[in-house]
Amino acid sequence: MRAQTQNAITVIGSLIAIVAVVLAYILINPQLFRPPGPGVGIATGQIAPSFTASDANGTAWNLSLHRGQVVLIDFMGARCTACEIEMSAGGLQGLFAKYGSRGFTILSVDVGLTFPSIGARTPEEAWRFVHGLNPDNSTRWAAGVWSVVFDTQGIASTYAITALPMKYLLDGSGKIVWKHLGYSSSQDTDELEAQITAVLP
Repeated sequence: MRAQTQNAITVIGSLIAIVAVVLAYILINPQLFRPPGPGVGIATGQIAPSFTASDANGTAWNLSLHRGQVVLIDFMGARCTACEIEMSAGGLQGLFAKYGSRGFTILSVDVGLTFPSIGARTPEEAWRFVHGLNPDNSTRWAAGVWSVVFDTQGIASTYAITALPMKYLLDGSGKIVWKHLGYSSSQDTDELEAQITAVLP
């Protein structure tokens, strides 16, 4: 009988020790029971894939360094008709002027190497497009004064760009909150503005 009691005490003691170890592990690693993060990807709700690229002025533009800001990644082409219509309408310029001081920024990515028929041939051409300049320096439209990248490293492929213009709006955590393909009217700009104001701090 005494041996059975000792065995029972040993089993109970072992179970208590195992439970204590499991509880200690959970306390040390509480993330085990947190829901998983959104993960990196190009779907709404995911963290946008990071990249660093030189803008048309040769300055490195690192997406990760813009955490805390609302970022619009504007995939465009200097010879894209819909992009020309959008820029001439002045909506992006107006949104940047209105919300830039509140933590909103834009990065235009010219996809000329991916889509040579509708994109710029050089970084300078991409810069001149966004800044609204003709080859003779006459003005086409109000300048966009945000950064412009000539995509030489496959950013367009990472973001699965198949047509232009294509926009990804990221919140301050880097999460994609809105995607939009094309430009047809000022209603597109109004929709973008609503999305921006919804995530600005």
